[in-house]
Amino acid sequence: MKCSSPVRRFQCRGAALLMFVMVGVIAASALMLKALNVSLPQFTQASDSRVLKTARQALLGYAVSFAERNAGSMPGYLPCPDLNGDGLAEVSCGAAGHSVIGRLPWRTLGLQPLRDSAGECLWYAVSGDYKENPANLLATDANGQFLVVDSELNPLNGAHVDNAAIAVVFAAGKALSGQNRSVSTNNATECGSQRVSDGINLSRHHLDTHNGINNATGTFNRRQLLGVPVVSIGGNGYSAFIASYNPAADSAKGLPASFNDVLISITPQHYEKIYTQMQVWVGNRVRQCLKQYSDNNSGKLPWPALLNTGGLPGFNDNSLALRFGRFPANLANSAGHGLSSLWPMDPLQPGVRCFSWGWWPGFQENTFYAIDPVASATGVPGAFTLQVDGSASAAAVIVAGREGAAQVRTNSLTKSLISNYLETENIVDLASGLLPPGDQVFVSSDRNAAFFNDYVCTLESCP
Repeated sequence: MKCSSPVRRFQCRGAALLMFVMVGVIAASALMLKALNVSLPQFTQASDSRVLKTARQALLGYAVSFAERNAGSMPGYLPCPDLNGDGLAEVSCGAAGHSVIGRLPWRTLGLQPLRDSAGECLWYAVSGDYKENPANLLATDANGQFLVVDSELNPLNGAHVDNAAIAVVFAAGKALSGQNRSVSTNNATECGSQRVSDGINLSRHHLDTHNGINNATGTFNRRQLLGVPVVSIGGNGYSAFIASYNPAADSAKGLPASFNDVLISITPQHYEKIYTQMQVWVGNRVRQCLKQYSDNNSGKLPWPALLNTGGLPGFNDNSLALRFGRFPANLANSAGHGLSSLWPMDPLQPGVRCFSWGWWPGFQENTFYAIDPVASATGVPGAFTLQVDGSASAAAVIVAGREGAAQVRTNSLTKSLISNYLETENIVDLASGLLPPGDQVFVSSDRNAAFFNDYVCTLESCP
């Protein structure tokens, strides 16, 4: 088209302007698409992170409130996974002490079905000692069973098994090559299938493998990780999982397209307040029983079981007028001085005798008490000299917390040392843990201590 005439020149200028605008739009669109492609993994990661954190908080809430919903049980237990995708935790899962994997039981947790950025419902694994049924002995020293590492097998929760994850929640992402998430006709549930064998119910069709670790089974092809033998999830031992907290960065490191899992852990650090809650629950039960014994025996209390220096803990009351130790199972020496030979029935759980609780073996080694001279079997009337936080009391009950960094409780020698259980201000005598000669002043907190997790009650009350 020639642009010699005024009209033609105007038309030519209009066409040129339109062409310029179109080029600009195309260039801007290209930049927007490029930015979108860069930000999409970040958006996916943020979306998955939010939903995984929601799941973790719900599981922690379940553990906190477990005792309220289950009379006679301590807090801290987690639900079984959901195996058919209906959102309900299975009533029982696996053998006692064995870890299990399945869907997150969102309905049991009081949630709507939680889905990842690909629209898939979440997966969940729980350690054997922490699952509610069949229940194992749960204690503050119970370890998780999951070693969680990054794409290069570096530990994400610390290299020591004390830091192993208690539970793990997975965002599985979209199905990858070879994964078949099929549902047979008329068997679909919200997140799975009533037919257990359908692909949608099988972890191998959702969770992936990288660097020798199979998230679907918790196995590691080199058998040992961080110096620990690794077994398939469902076994009684440690399993391993690989996490991808930054898919874009992991891709740059060579993480293949055959892996798109993202996971979040529940660690002992997340359980710190729950461990304290467990100590409070145990301390109150024990104190009530000690108080009932005192009331039944004219204000007198049985001798504690000695620490058995150099040997495994013993649970016979002493006959040496020593007033600090663990709670005895055998009260023969106290009975010899006219006191009851049996602990009373539990005031908080009718029909169950104190210290015969099913959960007690998990805390028997970690719970101590001291009695005032006046309250002992041979004591004479007078003022109490034993103190807790500056106030006189007939007795102090102390529930040790989870091991501190410098504490070890693995053998007869380490279990005989009171310093491996209690903190400095509550150690009556550093050498032997005896009272006498140790002091009888106890505290429920210590602002000057770098680490303090003892829980202390008086005979009269728990804080």
